[in-house]
Amino acid sequence: GNLIDTSFENSTKGEAASDRSGQVTASIAARVTEVMPNGNLSIFGRRAMKVDNEVQYIMVSGIVRPEDIDSDNRVESTSLADSRIEYYGRGALADKQKPGWGTRIIDNIWPW
Repeated sequence: GNLIDTSFENSTKGEAASDRSGQVTASIAARVTEVMPNGNLSIFGRRAMKVDNEVQYIMVSGIVRPEDIDSDNRVESTSLADSRIEYYGRGALADKQKPGWGTRIIDNIWPW
């Protein structure tokens, strides 16, 4: 018979779920950064608000067709092509929600 048994078995079973949703309603002034040859407009806007010692930022950019600008000079975010909308905060609450430096290092080395 065999003097050494060299069998090896490795199995991994993992489950994960993530459910995150949110809605932000805001009006942000934006400026035209470029008029494209086809007449479309590239826009960019940024707004900072201070709430309870937290600074909250909203940034928006994208491309809008002139016909999507209403009579009040407004554009719905759903009419922005290549849109980028960011909402984030800075302050004590935002710092508490951010993972610690050790966790960030481990996530970069071993991301799964």
